[in-house]
Amino acid sequence: MKTALLLVLAFAAIASGVDDSTGKGNDPYARLPADLKVVKGIVFKQVGETKLDMLLLLPTEKKFEKSPLVVFIHGGGFGGGDKFHVLRRDALGVARGLTQRGVAFASIEYRLANGGVATVNESVADCKDAVRFLVKHAAEYNLDAERIGTFGESAGGNLTLTTALGADRDYPCDPSLDGPPGKIRCVAAYYGPVSFVDPALTKGSNFERPQRLVSILGGPLEAKRELAKRLSPIELLRPDSPAIFLAHGDADQVIAPLNSIAMRDAAQAKGVPVECVISKGAGHGFSGEGIEPSVAEINRRTIDFFLKYLSPP
Repeated sequence: MKTALLLVLAFAAIASGVDDSTGKGNDPYARLPADLKVVKGIVFKQVGETKLDMLLLLPTEKKFEKSPLVVFIHGGGFGGGDKFHVLRRDALGVARGLTQRGVAFASIEYRLANGGVATVNESVADCKDAVRFLVKHAAEYNLDAERIGTFGESAGGNLTLTTALGADRDYPCDPSLDGPPGKIRCVAAYYGPVSFVDPALTKGSNFERPQRLVSILGGPLEAKRELAKRLSPIELLRPDSPAIFLAHGDADQVIAPLNSIAMRDAAQAKGVPVECVISKGAGHGFSGEGIEPSVAEINRRTIDFFLKYLSPP
């Protein structure tokens, strides 16, 4: 069991592209850029002794009476990572660009599916509860609860789509956060898996191994197929789903680019507004030299997408 857990965590580090060379002794808050207006340590949920918190980046330029909001969900193979993934180059550029344009940006924690009690079902509930908390406290932070987007990369790409597309009632959300619903208008997902039930979309990834799905689903696929569908964004699309932005590298060897392409095609078939960027030469995490479009260009297009759907008329 211990060996299996170590393998899961090792994959999480690979999948997330996190650089852990700074060591555990460093204060991660010290790495936050000075130009960001950060509210630290907002606890949005407690499960037993586990407190889940977030970083809230407030707009550095006031553009709107109430700030639209984007909620960032980190990657890490579902079993690793944390809210400081917002400092990755493919997330920080978006966070900085949006806050400079009057949009608030939150980076959240969620329970990890790393072989313990929690599965990805609980991870989704936590992501949804972070959004629900911010809706409930919108006045406190001057947020526009009717103009919300979600954003994630890798495993967070799956979670951000599931958070935006799935119905709250289908996940074990915290009833204390029930209240008037906000409005998720759009969702951006970078190189994330979109299905746990379609073999064509898991082929070539770590999720192709039946055992890998046990920590995600809490059991084998054969016994958890309905849950697997609820955790597969491509299965959740409806004609009234929020607008979707997808970005992937065509050389991704961790999550095949076919995931984003299939999600694009399925969204188009439902009449859901969708944009899809495939970066030539890019691996997982948009790794690689001379990729086209570049990370900076993908960030720019992501910012434009959020502004298009979140800006008040």
